[in-house]
Amino acid sequence: MKNINLILLAMLLSFTSLQAGYNGEVIFSKHEIAIHKSRIKDLISYSADCLENHKQEHLDFYANNCITDRRGNKKCLSKFYGERRYSKSRGARRSDGKLLEYLPEALEKEGFSASMVNVMRATSCVGLALQCLKEGFDKTNQSQQWTKIMNFVRNNGVGGTALQDGLQKIGWKIYYWNPSPLDRIVEDTTRWDIEEKNWASKGYHLYRYYKVRNDSTYWYNTVDYKYEMVGFEKTIPSLLFQYPFWIGTANTGYHVFPGTFEKVVEAHSTRSFTSIDNLELSNFNPMATGGGPRWTNTEKYRSGLIALPPM
Repeated sequence: MKNINLILLAMLLSFTSLQAGYNGEVIFSKHEIAIHKSRIKDLISYSADCLENHKQEHLDFYANNCITDRRGNKKCLSKFYGERRYSKSRGARRSDGKLLEYLPEALEKEGFSASMVNVMRATSCVGLALQCLKEGFDKTNQSQQWTKIMNFVRNNGVGGTALQDGLQKIGWKIYYWNPSPLDRIVEDTTRWDIEEKNWASKGYHLYRYYKVRNDSTYWYNTVDYKYEMVGFEKTIPSLLFQYPFWIGTANTGYHVFPGTFEKVVEAHSTRSFTSIDNLELSNFNPMATGGGPRWTNTEKYRSGLIALPPM
């Protein structure tokens, strides 16, 4: 217990210097919220189709754009390249200052034609979620509502939890998710935090759990349902089978993953364009073998938020 308290105290101190909330707020009228609910089945159907189209486009392109190198190894190309790894502009940098690989040069280095940049498209985890949501809003004549959400998301660093907050304001519900059972959750989240101390992405799982339990808050988000998606261990939460489209986040919005029923569709912004898992589909089952969301095959995302639409 002493170690748990020390970890929790360190986490609390690390967050006291942060801003008190999101920049700005999304405000919708009662009429806008009612319209959104009345059109939600069509909206999430269009958004789910968008995910399916991306997946199929990725698989078809990958299968039809392959080469064999001098060693006889087959390499295939993804249509989507991670925007945090590659750029079509020489000398481009990420927001953290890291130099991005020049895409035409990287393609030639791998043996592909540099001209392939003309048919490739940038992607990221949050980018895929935003694109498919936008399609749903636009096709249901809610472009103005989407603009409100998108402006808010941009004002908050294009973060996944800000996106979920905007969706909540128009009627979506926010669920805390964590596969650990309640009788083990303190023990498990403490262990996860220790395991992740050197990871680029840290979940701060114990701290987040205590905030959800005691205050119904996670980061700057209000949590509507604290326990309905907790304790599923290595199964899939049954609630998800009712929803053709939803938006999940992990590790305080570090990762964003749109979902369709029990599946998550993850676009990765730092993987190689020769990886078939540059865009991957898996069951929402992060602790199970082959389940997602995941950072790598061994590094899992283990808690966060899910936004479900008002059906």
